[in-house]
Amino acid sequence: MRTLISGLAAVLAILLAVSASTVAAQQSRPIADYYGSYVGQSVSINGAGISARDLSVTIKPTKEGFNLTWVTVIHRKGKKSRRKSYSIDFTKTPREGIWGSAVRRDAFGGRRSVDPLREDVPFVWATLKGATLTVSALLIIEGGGYELQTYERTLIKEGMKLSFTRLRNGERLKQITGMMSRMAR
Repeated sequence: MRTLISGLAAVLAILLAVSASTVAAQQSRPIADYYGSYVGQSVSINGAGISARDLSVTIKPTKEGFNLTWVTVIHRKGKKSRRKSYSIDFTKTPREGIWGSAVRRDAFGGRRSVDPLREDVPFVWATLKGATLTVSALLIIEGGGYELQTYERTLIKEGMKLSFTRLRNGERLKQITGMMSRMAR
C-alpha cells in the first residue's frame, strides 16, 4: 500500500510540474516588451498576384495603454507604390489582456471606440496571448456582412513576425506574412 501511495505521489508531482511549466509558457508577455520600432518586409499573395511590401511598426506607451503606429508601402510591378499609415491608441479594459481602441474623441475630448453599426469604420481591439499581440478590426459591410482583418505581431529573437489575414463573410481574401527587425532604441 505504501508503495502505491508513493507511486501516486510521484505521478502527481510530475503532473503538477508539467502543468506549471505549461501555464508559465502560455503566460502573456507584458506589453512593455513590445515597445519600440521595427522595420522589415513582407510578401502578399492574392488574386491580383504577388506584391512586396515595406513595413514599419512603432509601439509606445500612453497614459492609459499604448499606441500602435504602422506604415505599409506596397510595391506592385509596373505600378506606382502606394503608402498606407495607421495610428491607434489602445486603452485597458476590465478584461485581462484585452485593449479597446480609442480612435474617436467625444464632446469632452476623451477618446472612445467607434460603433461599427452606426459608422462605416471598423471596430478595433487588441489582445495579448503568449508572445503575440493581435489587433483585430471588424467592419460591418453593405447587406449586413462583415470583414475581419487580423494582424498578429509575434515577438521573436530577431524582432517581430507579422501575419495578416483579411476575411469577408468567412472567406479568406488576403494572407500576408513578414519579418521585421527591432531598431536600436
